[in-house]
Amino acid sequence: MSKIIKNPNQINPVALPRAEIFLFGRGQVNFSWKFTRKVPFWFLYYNSEPGAVLKFHDREIRPDSRQLILIPPYTAFTSSCEAAFDHLYIHFTVGRPYSQVKPGVLVLDRSLCGIPDSWLDSEKVSPAAVYALLFSALAAIPHDRFASAEKPVDDRIQRAMSLLNRGMNNAEICRDIGMSQSNFQRAFRLATGFSPKHYALDLRLEKARCRLAAAQGSINDIAADCGFSDRYAFSKAFRKYAGISPARYRSKTTHEDEKTDDTDRNPGSDR
Repeated sequence: MSKIIKNPNQINPVALPRAEIFLFGRGQVNFSWKFTRKVPFWFLYYNSEPGAVLKFHDREIRPDSRQLILIPPYTAFTSSCEAAFDHLYIHFTVGRPYSQVKPGVLVLDRSLCGIPDSWLDSEKVSPAAVYALLFSALAAIPHDRFASAEKPVDDRIQRAMSLLNRGMNNAEICRDIGMSQSNFQRAFRLATGFSPKHYALDLRLEKARCRLAAAQGSINDIAADCGFSDRYAFSKAFRKYAGISPARYRSKTTHEDEKTDDTDRNPGSDR
């Protein structure tokens, strides 16, 4: 039997990738769940029962309880619902080396991620368990899914993405990361393909979309909470993002009456 000798003078720190969850939830999806996405952040899905359909290029995926679905940024995919299903979702950002994962829909074998049933089937999942689920899925990504990038994403840009998630403006971010605003704008676009303004807007709209689907508050409240000056500005941005008004999207996802859709054109009205 070989001996392992501990050397107290030898320090081997392990640094976790910088990950930030900005949306997490679980619930029953019993609506059309039709949406087309291509956004600069990650999705992690776990469905304990069939019913969901994801389409990526010519590939059609029907997740079930044996799988975790991991979708890197900038992946163009569509979703739909064939039957009601239980749905756990995490929307997040993560730094190197995972910033080099190629776009695509990754179907991971849940058994290879080492995730106990209790973490996925419990009604209440602890924050530690959510991050354990996230890192277990990231650790299961096959090596061939990583692109060989000549220039990895600048750590300052990874930090900036995290600060944008928290709602900080460009001036505050530039002070934090030590870059001029012009250099920051240029470096951010080079690293992500998006301007900081576009990236932050997509985050706000995705949060709003999830709240609309869950019927969490009035449209006026959602608009204000997600940083829009009024319902009209929110409706205009959401229609461009989702191809449908907030009122109609909520009616389709919660089975509410659609007749009030025209109120999106009136900033002073709400349901």
